[in-house]
Amino acid sequence: MSAVLFRGATLLRGGDDWAPVAGVDLLLRDGVVAEGPVEAAAVIDASHLLLLPAFVNAHTHSPEALARGRAPMARLDDWLAVEYADGQDALPASRIRQAILISCAEAIRGGAVQVTDHFRQIPPSVESVAAAASAWAEGGIRARVAMMLRDLPSPSASFTPPSTDQALAVAAALLRDPPPGATVGLGPSAPQRCSDDLLRGVARLAERHGAFVHLHLCETAKDAVDCRARAGGDDPVAWLERLGLAGSHVEYAHCVHLRDAELDRMVARGTTMVHNPLANLRLGSGIAPVARGLARGVRLRVGSDGPGSNDTQDMLEAAKFAMLLPRAGRPDAEWPTPAQTLEMATGGHRLVAGARADVIAFDLRAAAFAGAKPDEIATRLLLAARPRDLTHVLRDGDFLMRDGALVPPALAALR
Repeated sequence: MSAVLFRGATLLRGGDDWAPVAGVDLLLRDGVVAEGPVEAAAVIDASHLLLLPAFVNAHTHSPEALARGRAPMARLDDWLAVEYADGQDALPASRIRQAILISCAEAIRGGAVQVTDHFRQIPPSVESVAAAASAWAEGGIRARVAMMLRDLPSPSASFTPPSTDQALAVAAALLRDPPPGATVGLGPSAPQRCSDDLLRGVARLAERHGAFVHLHLCETAKDAVDCRARAGGDDPVAWLERLGLAGSHVEYAHCVHLRDAELDRMVARGTTMVHNPLANLRLGSGIAPVARGLARGVRLRVGSDGPGSNDTQDMLEAAKFAMLLPRAGRPDAEWPTPAQTLEMATGGHRLVAGARADVIAFDLRAAAFAGAKPDEIATRLLLAARPRDLTHVLRDGDFLMRDGALVPPALAALR
């Protein structure tokens, strides 16, 4: 890895500190933010650049990159029946690669260097996950691939899910010998689509192998009703806790229809909530209780969701909607602030000495920042900036986009 010095930048440090600091020299060396001698560094004049931590896309479904814009007037269940109706569940390796390289290009142009891919193929297989992991690595993105699992049918679906034993056998094989190119975890589709035996089995495998678990939870009002029915009237979070699916290694996507007591349970166990505002808006699923979760101490992240329910992988856009969507139907006290939104969208990352060198650079000469006062910079970034204003994207100190051009060779032909 080569060293890069951004000289004289305006810096948003990140974490809980989004006050801009002008005239900062930021040295990236050996994949981290560094201090010390800079003689061997490539120097970039950053006097017109705004540097901040790169975005983290905490939830998507990569196969949907080849099936956008479908069922534009449908809610979730009807949309799923159309979205995956013509082979998106059983893509050959070449099509998986195509979908993921498209997603990589969009992710980078929107400022993301890391993604969690809740990867759906039916039946699940080690081979398809290996193809996905390889493609994400080829496109330069740091990926976490959670193989989607289910063993219960859906009334609107034409496929037959694998048996519980078959699903767990594939999951065990995958964690026993994970393919290179990505961090591999397990992704139960949603509690109402999985038997208790499958969910318990996933919990045991995750504990044995130290794997992360990623699943949908209470995305729609119907999902919440179905989950509570399956839980015997108990709340869904308590039910998942009893099955072993709670804790710092577990992530619940959406959580639109969780109650305050359920949010409190998530805090107690350190379970993560992933907010997907654009998909919730696109499918009419509702407005997640983001600010209530933040006020209680829930660990919150932002996802684009799949490119079929969004229909982009632009995390700059997702961050903007994460801040704005609650304003459509929540009290003023439940509106996330710009600082809270940026912390969620960047995974809480801070650009301090020793931290991973995941950095994005916006051009402060863009119209979005014209006349901006220092205390307006973070808000301008969220509300006014566009991907065209993004100049550089670096992962571990290496350029994924430089001067507006994608760097990974596999992405050279993508526009």
